[in-house]
Amino acid sequence: MCYDTLRVYEAGRLYEVDLPDWYHEANRLWQEEGDSWHHSFTRALGCYSVPLTDDSSIEGGWLEVRFWPSSTVGTFVLIETDAGLVEQVLVPNRTDWLPFFTQHIAPLITAAAQSALAVSQRNMSRAFVSWARHGEGSHVDRETGQSRIAEARQARAKVGNGGAI
Repeated sequence: MCYDTLRVYEAGRLYEVDLPDWYHEANRLWQEEGDSWHHSFTRALGCYSVPLTDDSSIEGGWLEVRFWPSSTVGTFVLIETDAGLVEQVLVPNRTDWLPFFTQHIAPLITAAAQSALAVSQRNMSRAFVSWARHGEGSHVDRETGQSRIAEARQARAKVGNGGAI
């Protein structure tokens, strides 16, 4: 997971620098000692990470944001999704943390939360529609709202129309 450069946020601007020694050490811990990616940064930076998002078990994609508030290098931030690492940023000055958080992190977390809420509402709507059509019972999947009765009707209709719906 090692990259060639590290993005730095300082005085309201983002720029890239060569990877620092602590990053190389974290990568070595990850590769050679089998530490998890997050734990390797915990060891290399000498501080624990702080998760800014809930667990990453949201259907339809997730966003994980965590940071390491190191007293020696500043605040290191990792932003990941189910597709992989999105961004890693170092905020070396404490005074830059709040502007960085409000301009870059808070909007991401808000968008991810709204997306998760939309997925949840869609699933509840589907479950309600299935319940309203077919009544209570185990034939309605509570998570997706899919009904085995509706699926069977679609399959019969498909066979009855020569495969075309």
